[in-house]
Amino acid sequence: MMIKVCGMRETSNIDELQQLDIDFMGIIRYPKSKRYVDDQQKAAIEQCTMNKGTVGVYVNASLQDILQDIIPLQMDVVQLHGDEDSAFAKALLELDIKVFKAFQITDDFDFDILKDWEQLAEAYQGKLFFLFDTATKNYGGSGKKFNWQLLDNYQGMVPFLLSGGIAPDDAESIKNIKHDMFLGVDLNSRFEDEPGIKNIKAIKGFVEKLRK
Repeated sequence: MMIKVCGMRETSNIDELQQLDIDFMGIIRYPKSKRYVDDQQKAAIEQCTMNKGTVGVYVNASLQDILQDIIPLQMDVVQLHGDEDSAFAKALLELDIKVFKAFQITDDFDFDILKDWEQLAEAYQGKLFFLFDTATKNYGGSGKKFNWQLLDNYQGMVPFLLSGGIAPDDAESIKNIKHDMFLGVDLNSRFEDEPGIKNIKAIKGFVEKLRK
């Protein structure tokens, strides 16, 4: 079970999080997000010693803006959380960086639209993964779940992370998800004391339940 904690911002909070048994930490570089890491905060994070995978999260950013963050933020993954097309992702994959592509799931979401992305994932084995999130006008961060039964409609072969409103009491429900391509979870707003500040105790307890 892969565990990603998104929306990290403060260096002390990041240092605490890195003591836990998680896999990835997300840094949001989308100015409209409540958890946006501005250039001053970015400079502070650059001084951290990262011992977890680092994910830079972007919404319809330019390739240039993303590229200038990769080395300073020690990024292992670029998460495309907007309306980016597969050609944009391909440009990043060719730089040998992994990509998480987020899709906003509605009750009538058509998983057939992922075909181009699935072909790209096949061409770059082990480099491209999906993230299924709750549809919102602000591209995530709503703290709300979508109907997880909709995951049964996904018949593709690209592993995915589950996002959107996952809360501390959801561990058992998540462990009961049996989809062959289910890779792990993306935690954010339901584990916060305030936007951008994670409750480390809550995450630790959740991780321990999920790892049992």
